Amino acid sequence: MLKIRNILLAVSLLFATSIAAQKAPQISTDELVFNFGNIAEADGLASHVFVIKNTGNAPLVINRITASCGCTQPEWTKEPIPGGGTGEVKITYNPKGRPGPFYKTVSIFSNAKKGSYNLAIKGDVSAKVADIIINYPYSIGNLKMDTKKVLFSSIHQEEMLVEKIAINNSGNVPLSLSVGKVPDYLSVTFHPKTITSHETGEIDLLMSARAAKKKGRVGEDIDLIVKAIGQREVTGKIEVRANIIDNFSKLSSSDKAEAPVAQLSGTLLEFGNLSDGSKSVKKGKLTGTFDITNAGKSNLTIYSITCDDPSVEISGMKKELRPRQKATIKVSIRPNEIKNRLDTLVNVVCNDPNGPIRLIKVTGYK
Repeated sequence: MLKIRNILLAVSLLFATSIAAQKAPQISTDELVFNFGNIAEADGLASHVFVIKNTGNAPLVINRITASCGCTQPEWTKEPIPGGGTGEVKITYNPKGRPGPFYKTVSIFSNAKKGSYNLAIKGDVSAKVADIIINYPYSIGNLKMDTKKVLFSSIHQEEMLVEKIAINNSGNVPLSLSVGKVPDYLSVTFHPKTITSHETGEIDLLMSARAAKKKGRVGEDIDLIVKAIGQREVTGKIEVRANIIDNFSKLSSSDKAEAPVAQLSGTLLEFGNLSDGSKSVKKGKLTGTFDITNAGKSNLTIYSITCDDPSVEISGMKKELRPRQKATIKVSIRPNEIKNRLDTLVNVVCNDPNGPIRLIKVTGYK
């Protein structure tokens, strides 16, 4: 008799559990990800409403919703959603200051099950025209860049460093990117290699000082080739420069005390008014000078003295100066090649551990 009673109790519990299981809310929706496509930053907030279904037979209550980013704001039906009924979850994305592709998620916490029910929005934000002009002032066709000059300001021979150029496709068709001949010490990669309309990306330039096999200033003007589908390719230049210096990290304080010291007579060379007829122009050139003196206790090695401006010539360089020895460096400019103003730098790279890179500003005007 006791055995029969236990069996009946177990069946009753099983039936009750089954009934309880049937009396439960169930959350679902016809779409888990909504694609806004391309949206303009200037148009402001973008919203989408997800229809939430309760496919169970007990009221569904959404307790809270969290977003993966502060740029994404959820709103939802606060009242219980009856079995077979529907509610709404509205997701609003703020594109301000966020040009480029995006993918954001929200997590719905309810009484339907443990854990969360996830939804997502995605799209691509076109930057404001004014922002594109400000943030990407340089162009090769429809490819906009934040700079066309890359400088590895100091890199020692054992180092590998990366510099980046931010890019944006301002056109309506994808752009395929490639480069011409690249020196052995440099490698160039694109992210992405084909950039879609209004998409942002970057160009990575990896510099290997060891591969350059020299110290001092090195540089190359690299062809950047931009090809739009159905259009002729456009080529522009990226100017890459690097100052390769000695590795002074292992020098002791006594080593530095015995090191060379590069002492400059000045850091500004002013040519003044280039239209002044009284200036002494010889063979179409104006010439100024500055001195480099080795004020240290060992030989000063001068690896390079250069200027990136093609209207400026450097002469008189000596590769090595003994202690207390001086060299006079001539800086010549061609006024006829200068349209309005000259404002450039002469770059000196040497083995002075306290100042391996020295700069002399060169100016003039018309």
